[in-house]
Amino acid sequence: MATHCFIPVLGKRIRVTDLDTCGNYPEPDAPDAWLATDGFVSVNLTSEVEDGTEIVQRNAFGALCVNEKMSNSFKRFNVEITFCGVNPSLVTKVTNAEPYEDYAGDIAGFTVAEGSIDKKFAFELWTGLSGQACAEGAEDASGYLLLPFVNGGTLGDITIDGENAVTFSLTGAYTMGGNAWGTGPYDVLLDGEGGPAELPTGLDPLDHLLLMDTGLAVPPSACDPQAMPSAVPEEPEV
Repeated sequence: MATHCFIPVLGKRIRVTDLDTCGNYPEPDAPDAWLATDGFVSVNLTSEVEDGTEIVQRNAFGALCVNEKMSNSFKRFNVEITFCGVNPSLVTKVTNAEPYEDYAGDIAGFTVAEGSIDKKFAFELWTGLSGQACAEGAEDASGYLLLPFVNGGTLGDITIDGENAVTFSLTGAYTMGGNAWGTGPYDVLLDGEGGPAELPTGLDPLDHLLLMDTGLAVPPSACDPQAMPSAVPEEPEV
């Protein structure tokens, strides 16, 4: 068993996949289920930790007789994403925005109304790798980050002026426990024979983040959402 050491640099692409309230991804061939894009500026993850309880007791002389602190507990990552340009389909997958269609039935924009935010999605990010060549048979060399269960946020401040590009940001999103990602629906790395494969081991439901390297090429960027991968037919028993 060998350890892979790697240095992620620069974001390449992100992919957002719709999830239901239980963290399940869509069925095979479900339309408009995921979207991959390089139209982002930055991704910021901030960990939220619950401090362990301190137990301090002094004796009658004022000296400490009990001085203990329980372990801290990780709670979640808070997620902020700044997007470059406007992709209404992407914005409506990760925030409280809803799609707005034109006369042709195309998604031409989005609306934002008051109310609770119940969007759930999985978030994947590919990065470059510093000083690392492609492995034998690999198409690419990338860092790969997965947040398997994220609760959507809201649009952050929107500034429009005459000098700078208009950017949209996602704020208030956070990772959740209880993911149902398992090994996932996508091929994200190479198997032992150099072919594309899903994750080798299913994620624990309480996992909030996975970070690893991969030699599989990143998914293509597209403005339109894509259908889920088709189910692989089972081989008949002999």
